[in-house]
Amino acid sequence: MDSFQAFMPHGMCYMWRWDMLALHVGSDLLIAGAYFSIPAAMIVLLRHRPDIPRGIFKLFVAFILLCGLTHLAGVVVVWEPLYLVQGLLKLATAAVSVVTAVLLWPLIPQVIALPSVQQLEQRNAEIESLNKRLATRLESLETLAGGVSHSFNNMLTIINGNVELLRDELDSEDQMQRLDTIDNTAKRAADMCNKMLAYSGSGHFILTEFDLARCVEAWSFKVPEGVEVSRNYQVDVPPVLASDRQIEQLLSMLIENAAEAIADAGRDDGQVTVSVTSAVLDEEQLSQTAFEHHTRPGKFVILEVADNGAGMSAATLERIFEPYFTTRFTGRGLGMSAVQGVVRGHDACLFVHSEEGEGTRIRIAFPAVEAETRQYRTPANPRPNCVLVVDDEVHVLELAANFLQELGIEVHTAATVEGARSIVQEQGMRIDAVLLDYLMPEMTGLELLDEISSDLRVDAYLTSGFSRGEIGDPAITERIVGFIAKPFIRQDFRRLFRPDKS
Repeated sequence: MDSFQAFMPHGMCYMWRWDMLALHVGSDLLIAGAYFSIPAAMIVLLRHRPDIPRGIFKLFVAFILLCGLTHLAGVVVVWEPLYLVQGLLKLATAAVSVVTAVLLWPLIPQVIALPSVQQLEQRNAEIESLNKRLATRLESLETLAGGVSHSFNNMLTIINGNVELLRDELDSEDQMQRLDTIDNTAKRAADMCNKMLAYSGSGHFILTEFDLARCVEAWSFKVPEGVEVSRNYQVDVPPVLASDRQIEQLLSMLIENAAEAIADAGRDDGQVTVSVTSAVLDEEQLSQTAFEHHTRPGKFVILEVADNGAGMSAATLERIFEPYFTTRFTGRGLGMSAVQGVVRGHDACLFVHSEEGEGTRIRIAFPAVEAETRQYRTPANPRPNCVLVVDDEVHVLELAANFLQELGIEVHTAATVEGARSIVQEQGMRIDAVLLDYLMPEMTGLELLDEISSDLRVDAYLTSGFSRGEIGDPAITERIVGFIAKPFIRQDFRRLFRPDKS
């Protein structure tokens, strides 16, 4: 400090006048306070905007802090002649200022190129308009997919049903083989319809309490030679809300994909592992899903299918949910895009981990059901004696009538709403159950049910090949006692109307 004794305090230049001291000291203190608050605000901004370049921002923070310290030094030297300290602070400020200026100029063209607020608002409006147009087109595609599938499912119901009836009448082995060919082809067509509905998000997901572990335990996996399927499941996992048909379809597609991946790897020791476990997933874990979801954190039942096949590259992983995408010579079908639709329809999440040469692991997390739920109303007559069947497709009516009559049930059929009204007036209380097509030209099956219910109380069953998904709404499922998805088979009727018989 002795080296500074030769200098006089800066206050002497002000002749120690209080007004001059107040002016200069007060101004320096205010400027220093402002300089110190600005970096604090910039640090808060950096925490909330990680996309802002850190380097130039840190230089700005250092520059402003040094400016504040320089002004504080100006206050100190009013009373203490520490001019060397003040000079060093000014030198540091100058150095940081020069570096900041050198780095700032190249950034100016980039900053100028950034869109203005008005431009961003205009772009957002354009994007919103495009999203609305896209949503309208997607809705049209879903309607088209649903309408086509509805028509095809009606036709496939007729084909499959008549094949079943013909089996009872024919005994020729050649004729039975031809029937098998027709039946298998119709089933493949029905499977394609279901996949198309699943992909479009328009499938009839009738969700009931479902035990995934029991399903995996009982499921008969069809795999080629050289592929072994092992099962690993907890016996005490909670139930999930699911569609049994959709879960079976999901498993089939995942196992088929795994078997093909093993074949691509050329392995003769192929291994597919199917696991069912329970886990609690938080928001951070759910954020790792392969596509967007609306599932909340909580307890989940995890269905996992893992294989030791060829695995996938990062580029392939980005495209696996595209319809008909394949790394093979030709497209094989909807595949993982249909899996995506089923997962979304069950409000589940899907995780994919795959590396080339290391195999693939696909995990699907279904929200667990903690409390017991009941999706359908309990039937008043589990074994109805007289059933009214209403469907605008005459051949579908004939099949349903045949399947019900085989069970010893009296059947009345109507292809129109007016015909259904007439039968209700004629038969009255003798009718104890109705089987209604969900979508009909004149009105929906539920609207007809409302009309019938004003005259008599009956157990209501719905059937459909397309439902836009709303049949799964609790407000609807609570009004019916069962659902038969088209294309239906004989076993569907035995399951509902004679549950204690095969």
